[in-house]
Amino acid sequence: MYFIYGDEAYWHDRLIGLLSDAFPDGTEHLSGDETSWHELQDLMAQASFFGPRLWVVRGAKPLFDQKQERWITAAAPGNCLLLSAVTKTNPAPKAFTRAVSQIGGAVIKVAEPSWREASNWVRERLRADGFTITRDALENLILVAGRSMERLDKEIEKLELFVRPETRITAGHVAACVSPDPQMNTFAFVDAVATKDRAKAFSEVDDLRLRGVSPVFMIAVLGSHFGLMWRAKDSANKGIAQDSLGEPLGAHPYAARKALEQSRRWTFPQLEQAIRLLCDVDESLKTGKTDPVSAMDYVLANLFAE
Repeated sequence: MYFIYGDEAYWHDRLIGLLSDAFPDGTEHLSGDETSWHELQDLMAQASFFGPRLWVVRGAKPLFDQKQERWITAAAPGNCLLLSAVTKTNPAPKAFTRAVSQIGGAVIKVAEPSWREASNWVRERLRADGFTITRDALENLILVAGRSMERLDKEIEKLELFVRPETRITAGHVAACVSPDPQMNTFAFVDAVATKDRAKAFSEVDDLRLRGVSPVFMIAVLGSHFGLMWRAKDSANKGIAQDSLGEPLGAHPYAARKALEQSRRWTFPQLEQAIRLLCDVDESLKTGKTDPVSAMDYVLANLFAE
């Protein structure tokens, strides 16, 4: 018996698919709001005359709203039950978890991965398909698409089709092909900071918090943009024409021109100080030394300090 919960729908589908492969001729799909524990107990207790059988219950959360005195404690040989609940928190009571453990089953949490976990997964996923990805491209992919495995999987498929017959994915490929995660849209926030619009920047941070955007993500986006502004300012000082900045900066021409315009509001020492600040806060967040709730307020207060 297996119970999967967590808001990462990709892994629900993936694990269900892998387990279903082990029962090619005997997989049945049920819905959590159309079945009951009593029905499941009967199904699990009945021996199958047609070989091993798997029952998959999607949307299992309503099952745990039912009053239950006794959980499933046994199954006929060859029977397997998999419950799937795409919920952020575990809807099952502790007694159910203990019952699953006692019969040799497993409770599996599939939450959104950390930045490092997502990065490692993307590299391995591409390597398995015969592709490689540059570090900048990998960072941009996760920044733009977010850390949802389902979104990353779809964007990887698009990238692989886009770059063929090449096998090396660059930041330029990501910029041209990957669709941004609508829940992680930070463009207004970045513009407000880059143009030194203090009131709008704090307002945008509050909005991002309400949408559940991680401070680590906000810091990473700001760090990337301040780096782009530095390179744009430096390239312009070296005589590169504004309309030709895109290629040497590895950015879309519009993004390069906009970064150059914004960089004029900052001196090189200010840009350097901002990048150092963002790196320090990023490290403090990832090591747990800084409170995520107040991290962005601290960053903005220092960026806008006179």
